[in-house]
Amino acid sequence: MPWHGEFMKVFEVCELIENIAPLSLAESWDNVGLLLGSYNADVKGVVIAVDLTDNVIDDSIAKNCNMIITHHPAVFEPLHSLKENDYVSSLLMKCIKNNINVYSAHTNMDMSEMGINFEMANKLGIVPQRFLSDGLGVVGYYNGNLDKILLKICKITNEDTPKVYYPKNAEKAIKNIVAFISGSGGRIEEVISRSVELGVTAVISSEFKHNIILELLAKNIAVIQIGHFESEVIFVDIIYNLLKNIINNLNKYVNFN
Repeated sequence: MPWHGEFMKVFEVCELIENIAPLSLAESWDNVGLLLGSYNADVKGVVIAVDLTDNVIDDSIAKNCNMIITHHPAVFEPLHSLKENDYVSSLLMKCIKNNINVYSAHTNMDMSEMGINFEMANKLGIVPQRFLSDGLGVVGYYNGNLDKILLKICKITNEDTPKVYYPKNAEKAIKNIVAFISGSGGRIEEVISRSVELGVTAVISSEFKHNIILELLAKNIAVIQIGHFESEVIFVDIIYNLLKNIINNLNKYVNFN
């Protein structure tokens, strides 16, 4: 049931998220957790989004929400000053002015078995077997051809035309071993060797480097390229489903910006 009486505190919301995606899972270079605000603040409402943008903040203000939960951290590098003419600074200043707390769950959500990669695999009908490598993506069995999985991708992500590359002489398999890597997994060279080792027949990700596509095709592995945002927008549903029974004023923001 939704939370009654006193508002939840920010730290309580943080704990719920970290129960499924502990901060310890995040990459060392990442910046996750509460980025702005007070752990002891009352949570009057929450907006969940992939990124912190002006439109997301405006939506929060309009809906009387004082907490924004994003996948991508607005702050990666240390800030030495806050200036209105700097994009990130202007976003943070706007949040401060409107008493909005900002929390991000990034690579810890990628590397959790209850996070983006495994959840997306389940939605696509892929039966997850393991991570592609240490916390990178997911590999599983898919009982169907790739045309069928393309229809599911379009339905889940609202992306009309994912780019598909088939090996030249490959027949369309009825059963596949599929790797899904959220975000910019298509830029990671390790995807090639691990896909070959695990017998992967198709890789789904975004931001593929040209040479990686060519080498995967040469290894008889199909490539399905979707947008970075589209590969991670399921984050919004994951957090929404986690909090929907305990926070009344809970809102999804699923536009690109």
